[in-house]
Order: sequence, then structure tokens, then C-alpha cells
Amino acid sequence: MRNALVDKVIRVSMLVKNCMILKRVREVEIMSRISNALNMYFLLQVRSLMKVNEIANELEVSPRMIKEYKKDLEMAGIYIGSKLGRYGGYYLENKRYLDGLSFTKDELSALKMAKEAIKSGKYHYSSKFEILVSKILNYEKYLDDNVSYYNKLVKESDETIEKEKRVWIDINLAINRSNKIKMEYKSIKEYGLEVKERVVHPYGIFDYKGATYFYGYCENAEDVRFFKLSRIQQYHVLKEKFEIKYSFELDEIMEKSFGIFNDEIIDLKLKIFYPMSEIVKEKQISKNQKITEIDSKTILFEAKMNGYPEIKAWIMSMGSNVEVIKPDKLKEDILKETTKINDLYNYKNFE
Repeated sequence: MRNALVDKVIRVSMLVKNCMILKRVREVEIMSRISNALNMYFLLQVRSLMKVNEIANELEVSPRMIKEYKKDLEMAGIYIGSKLGRYGGYYLENKRYLDGLSFTKDELSALKMAKEAIKSGKYHYSSKFEILVSKILNYEKYLDDNVSYYNKLVKESDETIEKEKRVWIDINLAINRSNKIKMEYKSIKEYGLEVKERVVHPYGIFDYKGATYFYGYCENAEDVRFFKLSRIQQYHVLKEKFEIKYSFELDEIMEKSFGIFNDEIIDLKLKIFYPMSEIVKEKQISKNQKITEIDSKTILFEAKMNGYPEIKAWIMSMGSNVEVIKPDKLKEDILKETTKINDLYNYKNFE
């Protein structure tokens, strides 16, 4: 009787375990299917018209699955057209209908503000976004009220933006498909420019100060690095896949960093004088910052943060309105820079 009961418990536990494994497998299958459907959408955006077999080869699945992804996309409101014949294939339908969608006035105002912000900067596909927003606003008959908004950024040149478009698309595809990227990348070093071949596992793309970057695990550096798209000299998306080695939260890294340098955290203490003291008080330079008023025109700024090159540049931009209390290395580096500047201008006076 006891043995029969133990036997039953073992069978039930095995059944539960198998169910959990099947559930996990099913979850993975669903995520893979969603990922492949998105990749198919990206491919059709880039190449306009593709045969079923071409898409299947790119996604490394059977042609039958491509037809399933087509159904999935159409259920999400993304319609795929079919062109018959020798030069036929799948393409994205141009028309999108907004029936059934309802926008609040606040949502439409936010959309208009986003349009103005993107128009005042330079972004990939910004003109396409403006057209899309205009169509939505026209559909909703919400073109009467103007939104006055301007986003002041240091912009990249038109030539750079155009060059980056293809790179941006290919890296997005590589991210979604977990493909490694081999590239020749130009780095700016103290001693000059350095071009080095790197193999990178791309994790994501972001914009910073008007420029576009992607971040990922660099096999050469054996760590996560940030790469500016405009500095990629040549690149090739490899068929070789990668798995994310460890959890990397970009938001958390960016919150701790002054800029995009993910280096050693420093204990920063500055004495800042008027008028910069007022400007710094208005901003959140770091989440853990502490500002103490010494008098009506002077503050003590304290924070633990990384991004040493940009911290140094920020301090130097304040000129004589700031004094570095610590760290000592930063004081020494600032002094070296001011000495170089002094020598430069003294030399010119003697010419």
C-alpha cells in the first residue's frame, strides 16, 4: 500500500514537472514566433518586395512558417500584400486604417509635440515620421491648434544621417535576430584615431546628444561597450548567433553615468560659484547628488558618478566658476588642461 502511494506521488510529480517543461517550451516558441514575425516586418520595410523562400532563408525557418507569420502580422493590423508571378512576392500594404482607434486630446497634443521635437533635430526617418503624424492628425481633424516646441540639439550632418540609415536598419535586425556583428570601428584616443576590427553582440540602440549609438557585448574588450554609428567604417552581420551573457539595464547605467562612459565611479565634490551655482541648482546632474548652500552665491555639489571624460569637460565648461575639491586626480587633470590652454595663448601672443 505504502509503495503504491509513493509510486503515485512520483508519477504525479513527474507529470507536474513535464507540464512545467512543456509550458516553458511553449513560452519560448511563442517568443520566437513573435520575434520572427517582427523580423519579417523589418525585412519587408527595407526590401519592399521579397519572395517567401527569401524570407524563409533570412529567418532560417520553413516557407510554411512565413505564411503563419503573415497571419500573425495581419491579426496585429499589419497587412502583407502578395504579388503573383516570376517577380512577385510579399510586400507591406501602404494603407493603414485608424478606424477603431480613439485618441484623447492630450495624446494628440503629445504627438504634435513629438513631431516638433523630431523636426527640430535630425533623426533617421524623421521626415517619414512627420508625414505619419500629419496623416493621423488630419484623420482626427486636429490640425487647428499649433504646438510651439523646439528641441535644440547639436545635429549630425545630412550626409552622416543618410549613411547611418542602412547601418541602423541592419543593426536593428541583428538585435532582434541575435546575430553577431563584425565591424571596423574608429575610436578617438588620446594619441589619435584608432581603427580596430571588433565582433559585437548588439543589445540595443539609443540616441545621445543628437547622435545615434548602439551598445552590446564586445568580444575584444570582454565587456559591454557603446558604439557611435557614424564611426563604423565597415560592418557585416554574421550568421553566428549570440546569447546575452548577463543582465545589462541601459537605464540603470545611464542614471549613474554622466554621459555615456561606463567607467569607474568617482566621489565628486565641487565648490560652484555664481552664476553657475544657480544653473546647477536647477538641474539633476546625478540621482544621488547633494547640494549644500554655502552662501547666497556659492554651493557645494557632491555626487558619486562615472563618465570621467564628460565630467571633466562639464567642469571645464564652467570656467572660473568652479573649484574641484576632490578627487585629486581630477584636480591634477584640470590643472594640466588649463596649463596647456595658457601655454597656447601665451605662444600666440609672442608670434
